[in-house]
Parts: sequence; C-alpha cells; structure tokens
Amino acid sequence: MKQVVCRTSELGPGELTRTQVGPIPVVVIRASDGTLHGLVAKCLHQGGPLDKGKLYEHMTPGLGLGEYIPQEGCEVLKCPWHGYEYDIRTGCVIADPSRRLQQIAVREEGEEIVAELVPPTPSPAAASA
Repeated sequence: MKQVVCRTSELGPGELTRTQVGPIPVVVIRASDGTLHGLVAKCLHQGGPLDKGKLYEHMTPGLGLGEYIPQEGCEVLKCPWHGYEYDIRTGCVIADPSRRLQQIAVREEGEEIVAELVPPTPSPAAASA
C-alpha cells in the first residue's frame, strides 16, 4: 500500500509531517542531511502523537560537567507527552535500543514524497545479539 505524503518542496530539512498509510498513522521526517525517514507515529510508551514531537540532534555527555557534544548522524524525535526519544534512522528508543518503532519506507518519486508499507526489518540490537 502506497500513499502520497506531500510535494518534495513542502518538507524541508529538519521538518516532519503526518500521513496515514491505510490504518497506520505515520510521521515522515526529512533529516538535516536531506534523507527521508518514516516511522509509525504512535509512541511505544502510551501512544503519544509523534507527529507533534520535536526533532533535534542527539547529544552525548562530554568530559566537563554540563558539557554535551552532538552525536554525528543521530537525530532524535522526542514524544510530546512523556519525552520518549527515538533515533529517526532506526526507530530505536535512545534509552533502550531493543525497543523500536516500525519503520515505514519513504522516498521521493518525481516531485512527490511517498510512504509505503513494507515488511518490518529486525531491530539493530536484535541483529547484533
């Protein structure tokens, strides 16, 4: 099942939007590097609307007190209800990578962004175990 999300010009880097693919709510994200990512738009904690969440670069603790360093290549979607954080590239929960949102295939087709349901892939944490 495939769904047109929007025109490519309507979703800039660092932006997200919501769509529906069949019965599944989906959040489509254009990362700061321009890549597209799709995730089921319901938080694993209590079903919060991830399309209303905040997108930001993941920070890791530095050497000094209160110092944080951006983690290269890791952008995070934070649930607006209780703050659960997800890596937009994998759908994994930042605090527990064994928990993961289902990813939705998203791509550009001409001047449109489309989302499509495909079989789920195994969790990166499960694959390395």
